[in-house]
Amino acid sequence: MILREYIQMEKLIHGREIPADILLQMTAEQPDEEFMYYSKSKSSLLSIFDMQIHHFIRAYAKQSQADNNALQEKLSEIKKVLEVA
Repeated sequence: MILREYIQMEKLIHGREIPADILLQMTAEQPDEEFMYYSKSKSSLLSIFDMQIHHFIRAYAKQSQADNNALQEKLSEIKKVLEVA
């Protein structure tokens, strides 16, 4: 089941509308970049709404780790500059 289907199910189960910004991106032919994921196996950008939920979780965790690593590298560089000053 893909993320889009889970969101539709949530709407039915909870009886609440999908937030307008999410609905807009979910129904757009070409969602904004922040709602896209680059698939290495398919060599193309995909809408996150077309991802299986477990693939989305793995991709999110991988991206989060990459962001944390980049932040740690920047902090390390700043510390080195401050130590020299």
